[in-house]
Amino acid sequence: MTLHRYRNCATAAAAVIALAAIVFAAEQSVGAVSAPGVQAASAAKRSVIDGVYTVEQAKRGREQYRKRCILCHLDNGEGQQAVPEIAGQSLEREGDKEAPPIAGQAFLKKWNGHTARELFEKTSTMPVGGANSLTPQQYADLVALIFEMNKFPAGPQELAPAGDQLEPITIGR
Repeated sequence: MTLHRYRNCATAAAAVIALAAIVFAAEQSVGAVSAPGVQAASAAKRSVIDGVYTVEQAKRGREQYRKRCILCHLDNGEGQQAVPEIAGQSLEREGDKEAPPIAGQAFLKKWNGHTARELFEKTSTMPVGGANSLTPQQYADLVALIFEMNKFPAGPQELAPAGDQLEPITIGR
């Protein structure tokens, strides 16, 4: 828009004011969208259905699972319930007598609405008698495997081994 088209100063001034108002409004709406806090908060909140781990990461988690977790949580992640003791009979099993399911409906019911950080922290308390015996990356890989076992989709980025990056990820469908 050029101002020389206007015949008098009042018309030109009105055009400049209108143009300034349009530019100001556009800047405000762009600023609202790109404000660091607003954009980061909305982008940070995710769900496990958004693909928060990679297939390769779950594969590494499976290797750790076979070494350290399968004894208690069993091959398919169904876990095992404590068996009541019966006098005169030995019902001992190897591993923990009670290990909660990490796959299936029982897991989903218990963990629905919780965060990946909470699951990561719970996983870090294991194996029994060996809390924090794995690296943070190995625990993140195990959490990725748990997500895979529960049929949550994989994505292009690995699950981070840092609690603050896991906090915004919600478990559930």
